[in-house]
Amino acid sequence: MPTITRCDPSRLLGILSIGFALAPLPSAAAEPIDYVVRFPQAQNHYVEIAMTISTRSRKVVEVRMATWTPGSYLIREYARHVESLKAVSVDDGQELPIEKRDKQRWRIVTEGQPKIRIEYRLYCREMSVRTNWVDRQFAILNGAATFLTLDGEEDTLHDVRIELPGAWKRSICALPLRPGDDPHAYRATNFDQLVDSPILVGNPSVFPFQVGGREHWLVNQGGDGLWDGAAAARGAAQIVAEHQRMWGTVPYPRYVFFNLITESRGGLEHDDSTLLMTSRWNYGRRKEYLDWLGLVSHEFFHTWNVRRLRPRELVDYDYSQEVFFPTLWIAEGITSYYQDLALIRAGLCTQKEYFQRLSKIIESVKKTPGRLVQSLRDSSHDTWIKFYRPDENARNARISYYTKGAAVAFLLDAKIRQLTGDETSLDDLMRALYRDHAGERGYAPEDFRGLASQLAQTDLDEWFQRHVDSVEEIDFTPALMWWGLQFRPETGAASDETEKARKTTAWFGASTRARDGRLLVTRVVRDGPAFRAGVNVDDEIVAWDGFRVLPESWGDRLKRYRPGDTRSLLVVRRGKIMKIQATLADAPRQSWQLQSVKAATPEQQQRREEWLNPAGREVKKNQADP
Repeated sequence: MPTITRCDPSRLLGILSIGFALAPLPSAAAEPIDYVVRFPQAQNHYVEIAMTISTRSRKVVEVRMATWTPGSYLIREYARHVESLKAVSVDDGQELPIEKRDKQRWRIVTEGQPKIRIEYRLYCREMSVRTNWVDRQFAILNGAATFLTLDGEEDTLHDVRIELPGAWKRSICALPLRPGDDPHAYRATNFDQLVDSPILVGNPSVFPFQVGGREHWLVNQGGDGLWDGAAAARGAAQIVAEHQRMWGTVPYPRYVFFNLITESRGGLEHDDSTLLMTSRWNYGRRKEYLDWLGLVSHEFFHTWNVRRLRPRELVDYDYSQEVFFPTLWIAEGITSYYQDLALIRAGLCTQKEYFQRLSKIIESVKKTPGRLVQSLRDSSHDTWIKFYRPDENARNARISYYTKGAAVAFLLDAKIRQLTGDETSLDDLMRALYRDHAGERGYAPEDFRGLASQLAQTDLDEWFQRHVDSVEEIDFTPALMWWGLQFRPETGAASDETEKARKTTAWFGASTRARDGRLLVTRVVRDGPAFRAGVNVDDEIVAWDGFRVLPESWGDRLKRYRPGDTRSLLVVRRGKIMKIQATLADAPRQSWQLQSVKAATPEQQQRREEWLNPAGREVKKNQADP
């Protein structure tokens, strides 16, 4: 069991001040780039930054800001929140000429000054794990969205000092402390590490624990007394122990889980920390609490997979533009597979709960028409232009590399086990990939596939082409048979009765919503009845089969008809009344709920046990936690 270290509150502030000072500090010939962060207008969502740099006698220097942050693959134009940027001489305070060169870069004429200070304000009111938030209660700053750097000096030391407002007592960051006695001054070895290290300022609660000889902190901001931080830390500790066991290595000196209980959602991974967002109500509800544990598991798994084991294209970050790569399904999809697998392996959920969570992944894939349009490879490559920019046609045209990637990881795990008689698994593949490609080496698609074939003792190129490179429907049967699993109707009714009901229920194939007493179409499913009839998003449905339709009666009206019925539909499109003929169809299957086969063979049962409980631990629900 992981060890959870309890800390005397009187010693806690001291630990927060010195806990990161033990990390080795780099040496550099160049003078550090120095930042001072102040919050004179926190109540108005502003932070002020003063950045001091040595010009090295250059007549002109350029500073720039990142346009995106690693782990969130969308150009976000962080410079749009910069206000009142100016440059002055440190010696005499003389203001220097400055020119905006492009969306992220400024040129400064130094006029021979050896040191200059760049001052700017940032508006911070976007509650997400990739942006900044500042208000009276706390501030969370992400490096990419906060700090400029000196062009050409990205590998120089970057020092940050936080000036706390009177009501705030703590700043917490995974960076080591800067030499000296200031508990709120941090040092990054380079700009990449600064971007990788979020900073929380305020009065959070800290729950330390040790696992694998490393210090970990669960840092809760918010919660209003509805979260049991100590119990949540115990759950996080079990997850940490399981991932350390699976990978067989602990690559970080210490680790921080920033848990912002701020009625938002999301998570973003970093080398030695992760930033999580959740709701105050999620702790006391079993499903939502498991979702939070799954988020903890997902982001912590990234400590290995994507932070240190990177696709080759991400070994060196280019913060100015998109960096396209086809292996995001490995970085995110395989991580999504392990996020829940770790919960049952760590004893945090039951087998039934795990199968429910895995079923949701499979259902998400099977119910997304875009699976037959976009391959997993293309989903990975096109994340920059598609994943973070959904529209009403997104489900028709794309598939998530998170969900399909996790489903393919499930199938690949079973495939490797089948081919090697359960002697080798996806666990072994990920460990071998880490061994051969972590750090500056990185990996390409052929590295992953070649290593998988080598461990499986079979050429898997055709398997990868079918599951990753094509839009062919994937078959779950081999994996289900290997582990003695099957799909059942989610309702629990007999399969034949459920299928009969499904085939006698009319399906229109469009989502609707009521607005101002009108029934509006919000989404049309590819190849469904509405799609084939030519119904458009934003059409107002006025009448069906010659009778007026009100928003509250639309669902009941359709129940009066059967698959195959053709009726007239009256819609209003941009002010024009139109009549459309639509033919209803069978309702598509909605559930792919996994369950164990009652007559599973002893071999299937043993395989399932080795898969779900490789460490030989008893898997049961932790009754002490919700």
